Amino acid sequence: MRAPLFALLAALLLPGLATAGDVVDRIVAVVNKEIILMSEVEGTYAAVSAEALKGTPSAQRAAAELQLRTDILEGLVATKLMEQAMDSAGMDVDDKELEAAINDVARQNNMTTDQLLKELARQGIALEEYRSELKKQLRQYKFMNLEIRGRVKIAEEDILNYYNQMTADVPPDPAWRLQMILLAYPATATQEDRDRIDAEADALLAEIAGGKDFGEVAGVRSDDPTGRANKGEAGLVKPAELSPLFADTLSQTDVGTATRVDTPGGVYLLRVAEEVDRSRKPLAEVEDQIMRVLYDDAMERELEVWTEEERRRAHIEIKL
Repeated sequence: MRAPLFALLAALLLPGLATAGDVVDRIVAVVNKEIILMSEVEGTYAAVSAEALKGTPSAQRAAAELQLRTDILEGLVATKLMEQAMDSAGMDVDDKELEAAINDVARQNNMTTDQLLKELARQGIALEEYRSELKKQLRQYKFMNLEIRGRVKIAEEDILNYYNQMTADVPPDPAWRLQMILLAYPATATQEDRDRIDAEADALLAEIAGGKDFGEVAGVRSDDPTGRANKGEAGLVKPAELSPLFADTLSQTDVGTATRVDTPGGVYLLRVAEEVDRSRKPLAEVEDQIMRVLYDDAMERELEVWTEEERRRAHIEIKL
């Protein structure tokens, strides 16, 4: 499997990938009169091969190693084309942008800028080397914004289709969003008390059936303090988590319709507001995550398209 070009370009900008020990150098590619050396390929290979080839069967190892080196060289060619395009466009990163990026890296790692610089020194990374590599990354980021990002369009339909595919094979876990009002009998209730509460329950049920909001009724008239504060919302429950009396009654009642259940302690007005599949997170909860995945995939595709367009215009010789 070929390594994604976007991932290879990111790897090629990591510090310390320019050399590879005692590699005997030779030219492995020419891109518009600029050369790529074997040491550049091997430097990147040394940094990424352990992860990229993890789990590769020994019988396929040699072929996988060759393919990885080929992919790395393709990434180097793409990087060279991008650098040449940036040079041609006069794209640069000034000191102010670079300092702002260093401060941002520090913030993302919960450090001060001084702490970041000390950490770099502890890891043996020279400040000028770090600034140089970060500048390359910023320059590439600006280029991607200018040349590639405008090509990417993610539609709502794309997000919904991805969500449906992502959840298609997940076993359903049905539940009810339950609403509840309790009209409790007094501890020493007389028959008159019970009759009064029974009549009130019927009256409230009729009001709800006539269009009055269940939550508004619960917020005013429920003997369950928590339920009253939550306007009757009892949360998501599975039918099996309810008493058989509640579960049986609700299973025979349409979703959205209130019903009553009589118990020794009082009358409950119950309503299944909606049926929910708890195995599937609501789209709103995962939409940003899906958007990032689709966006990264689209950027990868558009970068490959751009690279192929540039390759057709460029003079490229591969000597690997």
